[in-house]
Amino acid sequence: MLFQARSQTVRPLRVAAPAVLTVLSISGGCTSLDPKADIDRAASTVAERSGATAAWTEPWESSLTMWDGRSPLTVDLALAMALRNNREIRSQVEQIAASRADLVQAGLLPNPVVGLTLRFPFDPVSGGTFIGAQAVQSFTALWLRDGKIEAADARLNQTVLDISDEALRLVAEVKAMHARIAFGERALTLSDESLATIRKAIDSLDARVRGGEGTTLDVNRARQQLAKAEAERALVARDLAKERRGMLELIGFAAEGAEWTAATSGAMPSAPPIDESGAVALALSQRLDVAAVRAIAEAHRADLSVEEQSRVKDFGLGADFERAADGAKSVGPVLEVAVPIFDTNQAQIAKAGSLARAALANFEAASQRAVREARVAWVELDSALRLVDQYRSTVLTLSERNLALAEAALKAGQADVTVLLESQRELIDARARLNELERQAAIAHIELEYAVGGGLTSPLSPARDPLDRGPASNGAATPPSSLGEAPSGEHP
Repeated sequence: MLFQARSQTVRPLRVAAPAVLTVLSISGGCTSLDPKADIDRAASTVAERSGATAAWTEPWESSLTMWDGRSPLTVDLALAMALRNNREIRSQVEQIAASRADLVQAGLLPNPVVGLTLRFPFDPVSGGTFIGAQAVQSFTALWLRDGKIEAADARLNQTVLDISDEALRLVAEVKAMHARIAFGERALTLSDESLATIRKAIDSLDARVRGGEGTTLDVNRARQQLAKAEAERALVARDLAKERRGMLELIGFAAEGAEWTAATSGAMPSAPPIDESGAVALALSQRLDVAAVRAIAEAHRADLSVEEQSRVKDFGLGADFERAADGAKSVGPVLEVAVPIFDTNQAQIAKAGSLARAALANFEAASQRAVREARVAWVELDSALRLVDQYRSTVLTLSERNLALAEAALKAGQADVTVLLESQRELIDARARLNELERQAAIAHIELEYAVGGGLTSPLSPARDPLDRGPASNGAATPPSSLGEAPSGEHP
């Protein structure tokens, strides 16, 4: 709308002023710029899914205080430090404040423009000086306000959900890296045991050669195994050193020392805690990235509504006062309407409708991807756990039995020490392989947790809508009903 007033203060303007001020106060709104409630909602979602607290309203640590950098690092402590100190996640959290500002902006009208006019006649005899004042206020955004607020609110919710999902991804990454460090330390110990066994075998073979019972070939083959085992140990040590330094970056202290160990957690389950159908149900009810795509679809639906209401680009209503050169004064209403002759906004409506339909398709695609990822992760974990159980019950059991038989044969004089040393080496190799299989199963368990939305528990009941502004939005991935009604018309 357009409001105009010229020259001195007059009674009609005094009458219109309260109405204008009322509209301005309504348009100003009372939405706060403080993003703390939105940040707390994201943090609560992360805590609900992972059990780790995200202290995003507090500054990150500039020096180690939660951990001394030397004692064994537990996974819970690593998660708490990563969520607080990881610079990437803290940078992404700032996007919530930006989206909150966009929401506040969506509820505001454009600022009024005040102008003063001073006109002088060419001929002072035939005319007088004209003094005027003009105030212009556009009110077109007033009827578009609800739609813009709805779109901005959906985008704010999408930002909160995206940040929560990124935080859960960080949680999974920290857990996986902690597991790789713990299993890497165990692999390093097994490598040392293997080296010690091979060195004993070499000493035994040397003694046999000196006694005339063995050959130099046997010694050289053992030394070849020793060189190979030393190279493998160096690779294990290298990978472990890289993982520790990667963990330091994740928890926000990349420059700290890496001479520490990872505290081991509880025993691994023998079977997946949920079945495949349960994994699918959890993915559909909990995946935050799917809920974020749904929020984008809601935002585009609101954008379409705004464009449909924008056929009339401008509408003005106000009062006008003029004083002629001869002193005559006039006052009256002003009505200005932009006539939609050339631009009826059909192009923008069509564009908004296309984007809304694309957003709906993206939501459906995200739901399909979530189901696929959850099912693949479940298959990976189920297969890994079965393989661990099979290897432990067959290969490891046979290796342990062969070692016992070799010890008995040595005591009975039926075998020499090399048989015993070979049996010991095979047992260490079996333990090393089992350690690798258990590491893969632990990583698969972590990936399944993330693939279903952050936790392997039953869906929260009742499932909350992702657009819910409660303390911990559940992120249910049900499609928005209003997005699927119009096939190819003006809105989906």
